[in-house]
Amino acid sequence: MIVKIMKSGLLNAVALSSVFLFLFSSCLKNDEEPVPVYTMNDYVGQWKGTFPMNAVDDPFASELKMSLIPYANNTILTGYLKSTDGILILDNAIFFGGVYSFTVRNNSFYDPNCQSWNASGSAYLLHINNIGISYGGTFCGTKPIDITGTMTRASLQPDSSVFLTMAAAGHRLVYDVTMFSGINEEATMEYQKDLGTGVWRMKATLNGWPNVAYLFVTPVEWGTLPMNDSLAEKKITAYRIDAKTGVKYITVTPGDSIISTVTSLGEMVTVPAGTFRCIKVTQEFKPLVTGGMDETREFWISNYFGMVMMNRYLNDSLVTTQVLKEKNF
Repeated sequence: MIVKIMKSGLLNAVALSSVFLFLFSSCLKNDEEPVPVYTMNDYVGQWKGTFPMNAVDDPFASELKMSLIPYANNTILTGYLKSTDGILILDNAIFFGGVYSFTVRNNSFYDPNCQSWNASGSAYLLHINNIGISYGGTFCGTKPIDITGTMTRASLQPDSSVFLTMAAAGHRLVYDVTMFSGINEEATMEYQKDLGTGVWRMKATLNGWPNVAYLFVTPVEWGTLPMNDSLAEKKITAYRIDAKTGVKYITVTPGDSIISTVTSLGEMVTVPAGTFRCIKVTQEFKPLVTGGMDETREFWISNYFGMVMMNRYLNDSLVTTQVLKEKNF
């Protein structure tokens, strides 16, 4: 009987010791677990939250939606903040040490006080499904405002419909070009390299012709570059992705005044490569030198693939058409 009790007591002691060691080792394991370091891909998706939208003493609040998407071979993160008033583009984004820093680009083309903002912010993950947002600065000529709050994840899939997402090295577009003289040629556009801060260069060539042109695309802009693409700051903007119809972009060069107008945001265009939903932009070249000719170009551009079709007019006569016949992405 005594042996049985001693044996039972020994077993109980061993069991208690095992439980203690397990709990102790579990504590050590928890203490040693590293703090999670979130990567850029953890931010990708759609988020929503309610934020104060005016001065600190103003109780007005609004629900914001945010979408973040990788861009240019997954080298940068870009996105937008959407409110009932419109879309705020998050531009020139930097991701470092788990924190996403951005500048806030306004979307107003009509209010002169809203043409130049000085606003920036940052985002950091509190949890894989919760994100902290803090941004502020001068908005539309008002005093600096700080906006902070949290968002919850609404979807793992970003809303890419409002971004130009085609930029990646090696993406290639091939076109049939018909000229008024009866000459038919083949043209190509190929994405080559990132010029910095998300400005992606495209090289445009026309078989049988010596000239090479360069275009650019960013997450929110489409346009042309000078022949020397080191002068990227002198790029001509054809349109911005958050533009409204009727918006005009004016660029003055030594030879021309170039006026680009967004004329449609959702035209369906069918070409040999398929059917695409496009933004239509009309460019007018007004000569500033004697002997110059009025030139007009119509562009149909897909947010996902790039230029789908182009018509070129000289003095109102159609002289060139260019249509997409194949692509490799």
